[in-house]
Amino acid sequence: MLKHKTSVLFVDTEGKDKRTLQIPTSILLNWRKYLLVATLLFALLGSVIAFFIYDYTSSYYSVLYKERLTRANQIRNAIDIDKAKKSFQSIDSSFKKINGYLKDRGLKELKLENAGGPLDVEITDINEIAALYEKDLFIMEKLIRDIPIGRPHPGPQTSNFGYRRNPFGGSAVENHQGVDFKGRVGSAVKSTAQGKVIFSGRKGGYGNCVIIKHRNGFQTLYGHLASIHVKQNDVVQLGQTIGGLGNTGRSTGPHLHYEVIKNGKRINPKDYINF
Repeated sequence: MLKHKTSVLFVDTEGKDKRTLQIPTSILLNWRKYLLVATLLFALLGSVIAFFIYDYTSSYYSVLYKERLTRANQIRNAIDIDKAKKSFQSIDSSFKKINGYLKDRGLKELKLENAGGPLDVEITDINEIAALYEKDLFIMEKLIRDIPIGRPHPGPQTSNFGYRRNPFGGSAVENHQGVDFKGRVGSAVKSTAQGKVIFSGRKGGYGNCVIIKHRNGFQTLYGHLASIHVKQNDVVQLGQTIGGLGNTGRSTGPHLHYEVIKNGKRINPKDYINF
């Protein structure tokens, strides 16, 4: 049985173009009902789509949150906070000691803002990195403490290492095996490294002289002293006053004669005066 239909005639504004459309009569009579059903269906469909979108995004962010939480817990478990704190405190202590050593020698201090490092570092490696820097700085601290670096006296340098004209006159040339620092008689002469006194007393043309043995085959010699404040076999610290500047021995005026000896051979102190 055919359903009853109603013909609807569509005519344009000029009355030329005409179209006929057949629509079931029940729709025309009950269009409000059908519109309501269609609206409900669209609303239901929209709700279903919204639910799936919400469920997907909620699951995504839930997974992302769980991943980040897991990562945070891994980092927390991987880093030993107390150990890292002690390492950084040790690093700070080493820097302070190193800068103290440099200051005692009249040298510029190290600046932390000049320090650098790799950028591609995992935060979980912080303990290993801190331990590495702590170890390296400790080695550096020992080297700076034990190697004769810097100036034993703040006065101006008046004579260099190597051949020079005889300061006592004439045309003769002599090999000067150290460097000289001019100063006031009695002003402090300081050890340029930690070590043990192996000679303290009068030594020919050096006059009053102190020789200190350091680690790694180094020795330092301090000559023409007016006074000596240490004796043989004394252990001296870096920057310790070992005597007073003078004019004893073969000298043309108050000054300190300073030598650096490496494995029994006298070397140019210039390479060690500046850090």
